[in-house]
Amino acid sequence: MDWEHLPELGQGPLKEDRIVTTPVAGFTAGAVAAGIRSDGREDLALIAAARPVTAAGVFTTSRLPAAPVLVSREHLAAGEGIRAVVANSGCANAATGPEGLEAARATCRAVAAALGCEPRQVLVCSTGVIGQPLPLDRLTAAVPALAASLSPEGLPRAAAAIRTTDAVTKMAQARTQLAGREVTVVGLAKGAGMIRPQMATMLAFLLTDAAVEPAALGGLVRRAAEASFNRATVDGDMSTNDTLLLLASGEAGNPPLREGEAALEKLEEAATRVCQELAAMLVADGEGAAHLVRVLVTGAPDQAAARALAYAIAHSPLCKTAFAGADPNWGRILAAAAAAAGLEDLPFVPEKTRLWIGEALVADRGLPAGEAAEKRAAEVMRRPRYQVRLDLGLGRGWWWVLTCDLGHPYVELNAEYHT
Repeated sequence: MDWEHLPELGQGPLKEDRIVTTPVAGFTAGAVAAGIRSDGREDLALIAAARPVTAAGVFTTSRLPAAPVLVSREHLAAGEGIRAVVANSGCANAATGPEGLEAARATCRAVAAALGCEPRQVLVCSTGVIGQPLPLDRLTAAVPALAASLSPEGLPRAAAAIRTTDAVTKMAQARTQLAGREVTVVGLAKGAGMIRPQMATMLAFLLTDAAVEPAALGGLVRRAAEASFNRATVDGDMSTNDTLLLLASGEAGNPPLREGEAALEKLEEAATRVCQELAAMLVADGEGAAHLVRVLVTGAPDQAAARALAYAIAHSPLCKTAFAGADPNWGRILAAAAAAAGLEDLPFVPEKTRLWIGEALVADRGLPAGEAAEKRAAEVMRRPRYQVRLDLGLGRGWWWVLTCDLGHPYVELNAEYHT
């Protein structure tokens, strides 16, 4: 892919439920209200496989990983095939010490007993407030009803049950052909805040009926994350619980895909599309956000430089508040990139830079392009989705990042989130 052929930013309202009802062969899903949340809605989700399936994951790189992250990493490493993913909202079970680890393991045991499998065949995820103990008694008491709720059409319920501050339910799907057989990929995700690159996302689960060898699936999910969730930032804060899981049932009946095969590339393209759609939904649903903005840096001496400057713009509170006010304050964007270049000792030559907001060239060779250009840029910034492009004029390196605006609702929500 080159920078002139980037994923679409989407259409329609910025915040709307995206529901996929397509079943994925080999999987069922369901949800119940376990009383973990105080609002009484469904807060415990289960995705189950009819038999052990191939699975792979990407997790937070935080040095404070939550108990479910530690347990799920351990269970994936066992390599015995996965039968289920159980996820709760309302409590992160992070920074909870040995008791939190035991709660995560006990959750796996309860689900394993209900499904007739081994605890190490269960992956566990949690999301919510950090530092609070998981209400294990309520959770395990709800597991029988959770197992009874399983249905091939249950994925939308699972997607809704893992929401925390999300305004909408997030799902996406893609199809492709492998060895003359149609293969499906369906994904669901949650997240609206505490989102930044170099993890996966808050929580995201992808299911496919394709058959894939374990090593190939691991490489696929890492590359898909790098092209999607690792380019998404809402507020520059990484969670303790971030998890991306991909489960492959093999029910499509294709020969198991191996690394380096063209067929694996086709599946990877489908999975990446799903991840990119979900990542865009996450950023668009940023807490209080009204604009989805793609920051594209081109003309860099190399990819690493482009990446560093794109993130600097995407994370800048000054840029993000300008996005919120539809204020074409292009000087903030140039200043954020130039500051990062200075801190990282990266090349930056103002006389070679050009900056666009949408179609409007607002700064040319480091100088203002005029009032008419700023007026056009202000019109662009009132759209729900648009792109900011900075060209450094120094090479062929490029990178893009998805970000959103930062306004009063974000501050209000997070000032009171714990209480």
